[in-house]
Amino acid sequence: MRRVAVVSTGGTIASLPGPEGRNIAGALSGQALLGGVPEAADIRVEVLSLFQKPSNALTLDDLQGLRAQCQSLIDGGEVDGIVVTHGTDTLEDTAYFLESSLRTRDVVVAVTGSQRVPHAPGTDAYLNLRHALRVAASPDCRGLGVLVVFNETVHAAAFVRKTSSFQLNGFDSPGFGCLGFIDDDAVLIYQQPRRQPLLQPPPGKLPAVELLGANLGAGPLALKALVDAGAPGIVLEGTGRGQVPPDWVPEVRRAAAAGCKVLVCSSTLTGPVQPCYEYAGSLHDLQAAGALGVSGLSGRKARLRLMLALACLGDDCGPDALRRVFSWGADRSA
Repeated sequence: MRRVAVVSTGGTIASLPGPEGRNIAGALSGQALLGGVPEAADIRVEVLSLFQKPSNALTLDDLQGLRAQCQSLIDGGEVDGIVVTHGTDTLEDTAYFLESSLRTRDVVVAVTGSQRVPHAPGTDAYLNLRHALRVAASPDCRGLGVLVVFNETVHAAAFVRKTSSFQLNGFDSPGFGCLGFIDDDAVLIYQQPRRQPLLQPPPGKLPAVELLGANLGAGPLALKALVDAGAPGIVLEGTGRGQVPPDWVPEVRRAAAAGCKVLVCSSTLTGPVQPCYEYAGSLHDLQAAGALGVSGLSGRKARLRLMLALACLGDDCGPDALRRVFSWGADRSA
C-alpha cells in the first residue's frame, strides 16, 4: 500500500459558501475535502491542514513553513508521496518554490487545486484531488521533481502557468508541453523535465526581491524607488527578447553598482531572452549595465529563485554563481 500525505493550505478547492452568496476560500478542512474522494484500496492517506487561506494571502513565511513541512515528511521516510492542495492564483509560484528548494529523493510531490468550489455544479475539486493522489502514489513519477496535477494532466512545476481565470483547463505549460496524463486511474508519463540546481535556504525570512514589468512608455520611477530603498534583488520582466524602456538603464546601472542583483526575463509565454539587439534598453545594454538575462522562467518564478539564491549564497552570489543557479539540466537524483 502506498503512503501519501495530503497537506492542505486552503484555496478554492477548500471553499465553503459565504453568508452573502459568494465563497470563502480556505474554509473547508483538508479532512472534509478528502471525504468527497472515494477511498483507494492501494493508497493510505494522512491529512495535515498546515494553514487555510486564499492563495492571494500566502506569504513568504508560509512558503518556508510549507517547505519545512514537506521536507520533514520526506526525510522522515514515512511517505511515498505528498499532495499539496492550494489556491490556483499563486499555485504555480508555490509549486516552483518547492521544486527549487525541496530535496524530494524518491518521494513524489504533486500540487493541485480547483477552478470551481467543491459545492459548485461540475466541480473539479474532487477529481483533481483524486488524480493528484494517483500521481503522488505512482512510481513512474519519481525523479520528475515537483508536479502540478490539473484537469487530468501532469505538468512540471518550472514550466506550468495559470492560463484561464475560470475554465477547468486552467493550467498549461506554454511552449514546453505537459509531462503526461491521468486516464481514469492510470498515470501516463511521456516526458521528463529539465531541472535546475537545488537551493535549500536556511530557516527564517527570505531576502526581499521585487518584480517590475516593462511596458510601452513606462517610466523608471518604481525602479528608482527600489534602488533607493536598497533592494537586494530586482527582476525585470522585459518585452520580447528582454528589452525595457531606455530610461530604465541608468537605474539598472545604479542598482548593480550598489550590489543589487538585477535579472531580466521575458514577458512572452515562450522563447529565451537574447542580447541580439544594439540599442538603448536592449538586453545587451542591460547586461553591459550589470544585469543578467535568464531564460525559461516567468518573472514570478525568477523572483522566487533569486530570493533562494540570495538566501543560500549570501556574499558568494556573484554573476558566475547566479548563472549556475539559473542553468538547466542539473543532477537532482539524490
